[in-house]
Amino acid sequence: MPFTLNPVARHRDRCRRIRALMSEYIDGELDARTAARVKRHVRWCPNCRRMLANLTRTIHALRSLGLRPSPGEPA
Repeated sequence: MPFTLNPVARHRDRCRRIRALMSEYIDGELDARTAARVKRHVRWCPNCRRMLANLTRTIHALRSLGLRPSPGEPA
Protein backbone atom coordinates (compact mmCIF):
# COMPACT_ATOMS: atom_id res chain seq x y z
CA MET A 1 0.00 0.00 0.00
CA PRO A 2 1.50 3.38 -0.96
CA PHE A 3 2.29 5.81 1.81
CA THR A 4 -0.24 8.60 2.25
CA LEU A 5 -0.23 11.74 4.33
CA ASN A 6 -4.00 11.52 4.75
CA PRO A 7 -4.48 10.56 8.43
CA VAL A 8 -7.93 9.08 7.81
CA ALA A 9 -6.62 6.80 5.07
CA ARG A 10 -3.63 5.78 7.23
CA HIS A 11 -5.93 4.95 10.15
CA ARG A 12 -8.27 2.96 7.91
CA ASP A 13 -5.31 0.98 6.51
CA ARG A 14 -3.95 0.35 10.01
CA CYS A 15 -7.38 -0.87 11.17
CA ARG A 16 -7.61 -3.20 8.17
CA ARG A 17 -4.23 -4.75 9.01
CA ILE A 18 -5.09 -5.11 12.71
CA ARG A 19 -8.49 -6.67 12.00
CA ALA A 20 -6.84 -9.28 9.80
CA LEU A 21 -4.80 -10.35 12.87
CA MET A 22 -7.61 -10.47 15.43
CA SER A 23 -8.46 -14.17 15.19
CA GLU A 24 -4.82 -15.17 15.62
CA TYR A 25 -4.52 -12.66 18.48
CA ILE A 26 -7.45 -14.26 20.31
CA ASP A 27 -5.99 -17.73 19.74
CA GLY A 28 -2.57 -16.62 21.04
CA GLU A 29 -0.88 -17.47 17.74
CA LEU A 30 0.93 -14.14 17.18
CA ASP A 31 4.52 -13.46 18.11
CA ALA A 32 4.96 -11.12 21.08
CA ARG A 33 5.74 -8.04 18.99
CA THR A 34 2.71 -8.42 16.71
CA ALA A 35 0.42 -9.20 19.65
CA ALA A 36 1.64 -6.03 21.39
CA ARG A 37 0.89 -4.04 18.24
CA VAL A 38 -2.68 -5.38 18.12
CA LYS A 39 -3.15 -4.72 21.85
CA ARG A 40 -1.81 -1.18 21.54
CA HIS A 41 -4.05 -0.40 18.56
CA VAL A 42 -7.27 -1.69 20.13
CA ARG A 43 -6.47 0.27 23.29
CA TRP A 44 -6.97 3.57 21.45
CA CYS A 45 -9.22 2.60 18.50
CA PRO A 46 -12.85 2.27 19.65
CA ASN A 47 -14.02 0.57 16.45
CA CYS A 48 -11.33 -2.11 16.55
CA ARG A 49 -11.80 -2.53 20.31
CA ARG A 50 -15.52 -3.17 19.74
CA MET A 51 -14.78 -5.57 16.88
CA LEU A 52 -12.25 -7.50 18.99
CA ALA A 53 -14.74 -7.76 21.87
CA ASN A 54 -17.47 -9.03 19.54
CA LEU A 55 -15.15 -11.53 17.87
CA THR A 56 -13.91 -12.75 21.25
CA ARG A 57 -17.47 -13.28 22.49
CA THR A 58 -18.41 -15.10 19.30
CA ILE A 59 -15.39 -17.41 19.41
CA HIS A 60 -15.92 -18.22 23.10
CA ALA A 61 -19.62 -18.93 22.45
CA LEU A 62 -18.79 -21.26 19.57
CA ARG A 63 -16.15 -23.06 21.64
CA SER A 64 -18.64 -23.53 24.47
CA LEU A 65 -20.90 -25.48 22.13
CA GLY A 66 -18.27 -28.20 21.90
CA LEU A 67 -17.31 -30.19 18.85
CA ARG A 68 -19.93 -32.72 17.92
CA PRO A 69 -19.85 -34.61 14.63
CA SER A 70 -22.75 -34.01 12.30
CA PRO A 71 -25.07 -36.94 11.57
CA GLY A 72 -23.42 -39.19 9.02
CA GLU A 73 -19.99 -37.70 9.73
CA PRO A 74 -17.36 -40.07 11.12
CA ALA A 75 -16.58 -39.47 14.81
